[in-house]
Amino acid sequence: MTDSAQKTLFAAILAVMRPVAMTLLRFGIGYREFSDICKTAFVDAASDEFGVRGRQTNASRVAAMTGLSRKEVRRIRSLNLLTTLPPAVGHTAPAEVLHVWHADPRFCEPNGMPKPLTFDDSPVSFSALVASCVADIPPGAVRAELKRVGAVMEDADGRLVVQRRYYVPAEAGERLLQGLLFGLRPVALTVAHNTKVISLDERRFQRVVQSRSIPVARQREIEEYLQKCMGEFSEEIDDYITEIESGSASADAMTIGIGLYYYEDAGLPKQDFDAAKVP
Repeated sequence: MTDSAQKTLFAAILAVMRPVAMTLLRFGIGYREFSDICKTAFVDAASDEFGVRGRQTNASRVAAMTGLSRKEVRRIRSLNLLTTLPPAVGHTAPAEVLHVWHADPRFCEPNGMPKPLTFDDSPVSFSALVASCVADIPPGAVRAELKRVGAVMEDADGRLVVQRRYYVPAEAGERLLQGLLFGLRPVALTVAHNTKVISLDERRFQRVVQSRSIPVARQREIEEYLQKCMGEFSEEIDDYITEIESGSASADAMTIGIGLYYYEDAGLPKQDFDAAKVP
């Protein structure tokens, strides 16, 4: 890479990292902690992606590739930061309940809208819905969380009525986790794939549609229109994926999705649910 190209790349990385740094500082995460996380990412990538015949790359080669000393490589490996992915906010129990409520014919009207549900133990009830999604989590805990974030409400007859299709955490920390796992990670996976030495046909869809000549006075109008379009499009895609998902009982599964990009994530499997995930 030429000096000019390298400078351009570094400037692009800095442009990406500044909002990340701003967000992390807001949550009390400083450079020292972030430095160890970055070193771990480099050691992990060099160890797994460039190993031979499935074996982990040795410390000397990792050191040569990353610029870290062998001692530092060993220290980073000993930190054991490479635990399993955290419980994915987009796949917590409340999110799964909303997903099934919109997808399972037992809990939907003929037009596809989610039915208002009573809380009792009847076959078509909120308790039955929760039981079909998760194990060992009281339906009352899931109801409380969905009501807390405004995703459901009770009507005059005491039935639970869906207000939103998606679970949006109320706490800023949970939203940060969701943004990292379902915002930055997917697009980073697509960029990483598309920068491999691969043919044009193997590249994944990745697009940005923008204009730099929009009158400021029309910003709000355009924002509202695009939010509406993206919401409708995301629901159309969700319906399509749900139809395939509900018709398959395969244990061999992976994560697939889109932003304005297509991504595949073999490292983000479906999560097992436990009571600790629901406030």
